[in-house]
Amino acid sequence: MNPQQPSHPRAELVRIESDPAYRALFCAELDAAILDRFANRAAVVAQVQAAADRLRALVLHGEPGPST
Repeated sequence: MNPQQPSHPRAELVRIESDPAYRALFCAELDAAILDRFANRAAVVAQVQAAADRLRALVLHGEPGPST
C-alpha cells in the first residue's frame, strides 16, 4: 500500500476533521484549485466569445474581424 494513500476511504476525512493544521492546508489547496478552475473557465469563455465575434464579423460583413 502506498504510504500517501489513506488506509480507509474515510481516513482523510477523519484527518481533515481532527487535525487543524492539515485542515488548513487542505482548505488552502482546495481554494487554490477552485480559483484555478474558475480562471481556466473564464479564459475558455473569453476565447469562445472572441471566436464568436470573429465568426459574426465574417458572416455579417465578410470581414475577418479583429485578430487576436
